[in-house]
Amino acid sequence: MGLEQRLSGRRKYREESCMNKIYLASSSPRRKKILRKLNISFKVIVPHYKERHLSGLSPAQLVKAHAVGKAASSVKKIREGIIISADTIVYFQRRVIGKPGNIREAFKILESLQSRWHEVYTGVALFKIKSGSVVKKIIFFEKTGVLLKKMTRPDIERYFKKINPLDKAGAYAIQSKQSKIIKKIKGSFSNVAGFPKEKFIKALGDLMDPR
Repeated sequence: MGLEQRLSGRRKYREESCMNKIYLASSSPRRKKILRKLNISFKVIVPHYKERHLSGLSPAQLVKAHAVGKAASSVKKIREGIIISADTIVYFQRRVIGKPGNIREAFKILESLQSRWHEVYTGVALFKIKSGSVVKKIIFFEKTGVLLKKMTRPDIERYFKKINPLDKAGAYAIQSKQSKIIKKIKGSFSNVAGFPKEKFIKALGDLMDPR
C-alpha cells in the first residue's frame, strides 16, 4: 500500500470516527449512567429547548415531540456526530404527570399513584449530523406499565429523604437501591429510568450503518 492510500485510509477513519461521535442532549444523571453502562463514550450538551404544553397529542406523540425539540435545538452546536435526546412522562388516568414543582405536589403524585397501574412513556430522538446538517433521523418511543407498592404518608416521607423527587417524572426513581417502591412492571425496566436501552441499541446501530 502506498503512502497516499494509507493517508486516505486514515482520513476516512478520522471522518467516520468524528461522524460517530455521540452527544447526549440531556443533563439527566440516569441517562448518563445508562449510556456509561453500555460502554458508550459521549459528551453532554445542554439543549436550548423549553418544554411546553402541546394539546391534542397522545402520550407517545408528546414525548417524541419533546425529544425531537431537544435534539433540533442542539444541532447548531456540533458539525459532525450523533445527537441523542429523550423525554419521559408518567401517564395516569388520561393525564400527563411530569416532574413535581414542589414537595407538596410530589406527595400528591405518589399518594395518587400508589397501588395503581400507570404508564411511563419515553420518547427518543437520534440525529446524525454531517457538515452541520441533519442527514438521518431515528425517532421512537417506549411504553412501560408500572404498579407501585402501597405507601403511607410516613413511608413517602422516608422515601423522599432518600431520593430527590423534584427532578423525576412521577416523583419516584425506579433505579433507587435505597428504597424499592415498585411492585410490578410490564415492559422495559430501563424505560422507567428514562431511557429504553433495548430499542436504543438497535436504533444507534441503524444510525451508524453507512448504507
